[in-house]
Amino acid sequence: MMLKSLGSYKKILAVDDEPVNLKLLEAKLVPEGYIVETTTSGQEALDMIKSIKPGLILLDVIMPGMDGYQVCEKIRADKSIAYIPIIFLTAMQTGQKDIIHGLDSGGDDYIRKPFDTFELLSRIRAALRVKNLYDELTLTKAELSRYVSLSTLQMVERVTSRENMPVGETKDVAVLFSDIRGFTNISENMKPQEVFEFLNLYLSKQISVVQDHHGIIDKLTGDEIMAVFEGPDMVSNAQRCASAIVKTLCTSKFCQHADWIGVGIGINAGPVYVGSIGSETMKDYTVIGNTVNIAARLCGLAKKFQILFTETTKNLIQGKEFRHRSVGKVSLKGISVPMEVFELML
Repeated sequence: MMLKSLGSYKKILAVDDEPVNLKLLEAKLVPEGYIVETTTSGQEALDMIKSIKPGLILLDVIMPGMDGYQVCEKIRADKSIAYIPIIFLTAMQTGQKDIIHGLDSGGDDYIRKPFDTFELLSRIRAALRVKNLYDELTLTKAELSRYVSLSTLQMVERVTSRENMPVGETKDVAVLFSDIRGFTNISENMKPQEVFEFLNLYLSKQISVVQDHHGIIDKLTGDEIMAVFEGPDMVSNAQRCASAIVKTLCTSKFCQHADWIGVGIGINAGPVYVGSIGSETMKDYTVIGNTVNIAARLCGLAKKFQILFTETTKNLIQGKEFRHRSVGKVSLKGISVPMEVFELML
């Protein structure tokens, strides 16, 4: 990796209680294009990291007060600090136990003082290559999380870390579907770019609301959102979420088209099967079962800005926060027995 491609990695934090050692490091590194920040205190180094955001830390081992190992442990314990390679600098005789201690405390490498300039530069470049790969992986993960469900991402992490994973499991959840009413007819006379912008506008607002109410986006399918809620408050969170979606989309900005657009929402709670489906080359980690099917059917039945849910879901409502009324027994496609359906009163 050429130095000119390192970007922010050019900044190095050097920590040593001997100012003469810091001057020597500066003399060796600055001509190579590195920006060197220095401190003689381990505590000061900890205070500096978040503000200067170094690409690498050169850390003396033997220092008064807080030694290099302790500083390293504190850096690794702070989850708000992104991964930074740490190379220990030591003038002491380094034995196997010392090396193990340093690596176990979170260090990445050792350099003996007095150091060879070529070795120092080579080890820095090697450490920065690892930093570059780590940051690329972090960015990839962040970008991936925007395109797949959280549950799928967590499943991938468990697989890649070789954790034992159950083939699947059954659990109780609340499932919410939200779908734009009449979208096919609406989009017929719109340009593709206008359809794209329209969907992004409506979906982004709903996604934000789902996340605010502790829901997990399981799928985005065209103009439809499928979200899953877990835990003892799953039904309450799902109904608060549905109500908030309607209120959000009914702000003045969105209601400019209220006469011809809106969402229908269906909620159902019950057992689902959680697992990965697909092939060896393409999989999705999702929830399936009759609970999901009923929620989807209720969504399809709901009118503009109407929130429908089943009697089973109603029985799980806690407290008197939600007002509702029965819309009678309804025959749902694919469901053999008509079921009583309720509407959330807004």
